[in-house]
Amino acid sequence: MRAWQITGVGAPVDVLRMVDIPEPVAGPGEVLLLVHAAGVGMPDAFMCRSTYAFSPPMPFVPGQEMCGTVVAVGEGATARVGDRLMGVTSFYDGRGGLAEYTIANDATLFRVPEEMSSSDAATFRIGYSTALIGLRRRGQIQVGETVVVLGASGGSGSTAVQLAAALGARVLAVVSTPEKAALSLTLGASAVIDRSVVDVASAVNEMTDGRGADLVYDPVGGDLANATLKCLAPGGRLLAVGFASGEWANPPIAELVRRIALQRRKTAVVCSRSVVRAWCRRSSGRR
Repeated sequence: MRAWQITGVGAPVDVLRMVDIPEPVAGPGEVLLLVHAAGVGMPDAFMCRSTYAFSPPMPFVPGQEMCGTVVAVGEGATARVGDRLMGVTSFYDGRGGLAEYTIANDATLFRVPEEMSSSDAATFRIGYSTALIGLRRRGQIQVGETVVVLGASGGSGSTAVQLAAALGARVLAVVSTPEKAALSLTLGASAVIDRSVVDVASAVNEMTDGRGADLVYDPVGGDLANATLKCLAPGGRLLAVGFASGEWANPPIAELVRRIALQRRKTAVVCSRSVVRAWCRRSSGRR
């Protein structure tokens, strides 16, 4: 079969080669699919550069997501021949989706609705499930909370914008161009922040009257993610989702402790003023 194979370390254009390799065979719990469409994401570029945590030994076929028709099943798999399914491939062992045929674990596959195109299905599984798990299970998102989405126009960020808005949050989308800002607004963002023009943390604090963000959804990492500690609300959560910048978020603990201390000081001042006012009312005989 024909397949794109990573044969060295470097930029995708330099290390991807079209090759003819044997068709893979489905093992226990696995499914062999004829690929209709395959998703391409930032992890594929990282795998070309050998900087992704799940990069298999070279040479290998990349492609994490795909939509295809089942042509064979291994022992114990529940998929049926002829099913059109979407899901995550066995890219981690070199049998990715950028090929005529690919292998996927049966548990990672889902039936594609009739009205969904194969190209849409091929890019659905990872982005939307990651956003849903991140926002609801890990982030404990609540209706009315403010969610800042970094890299809001990218594959991971755009799904988070849509789901956060659908879950009733106020979404502040962080982008880098007017075109990306326009896209984020069509996806459901309440407002956009162009990081090429303004300081993100300052903008978030201004837009929330100083309270900050309840959730930061971070598929970018690096300095941009670290800086969001300056705009986290009391009890705010930073969701480390990815590292499109090339570096994971590595927030400075000193800044986190300083912000917590300042928040507690403000609370203490408010409480103290309340106590003084109550004492004055009692002293004057007022209730």
